[in-house]
Amino acid sequence: MVVFFESVSRIFAKVSAVLIVVLASCLIGSLLISIFFRYVVGQALSWPEEISLILFAWLVLLAGSLGVREEFHVRLTIIAARLPGPARWALDRAIVLAVIGFGAILVYSGYDLIGRTARHLTPTLRLPLDLLNYAAPVCGALIVLHGLPKFLSRDGGAKAQ
Repeated sequence: MVVFFESVSRIFAKVSAVLIVVLASCLIGSLLISIFFRYVVGQALSWPEEISLILFAWLVLLAGSLGVREEFHVRLTIIAARLPGPARWALDRAIVLAVIGFGAILVYSGYDLIGRTARHLTPTLRLPLDLLNYAAPVCGALIVLHGLPKFLSRDGGAKAQ
C-alpha cells in the first residue's frame, strides 16, 4: 500500500513541478506585460492583475503541496531533537497526520467555496471564478496524497537529520 501511494505521489510531484515552472513563467510574463504597458506605453491594462492572481494562487498552493512531499517547509526541531527515538517517531507521525488533516480540510472547504461561488465570474475577463477556487481542493488533495506515504511508512517518512 505504501509503495502504491509513494509511486502515485512521485508521479503527481513531477507533474506539479512542471506546472510550477510553467505557472511561474506565465506569472512573470503577465507582470512584465503589466509593467511595460503601465510605465512604457503609459496605459495600464486591467487583465494582467486578474491573471496574476489566479496564477499566483495555483503556484503557491502547488508549491506548498510539493513541499509536503519534498519536506522543504521550515521546521523547528528544538523539541524533537531532545526527544528519545520512540517519542520523536510519535511526534513525527502526529505532525504528518496534522498535515494530512490540513489537506483534508482544504479539500472540504475548497469544495464548499466552489459550491458557494458557482457561476460567478471574474470582474475584468469574465472568466469562471472556479479557475481560482479549484486551487484549494486540488492542492489539498495533493497534500493528502503526499502525506499518506509518509504516515504509512515504518519510519514515519522523516528524512535523516
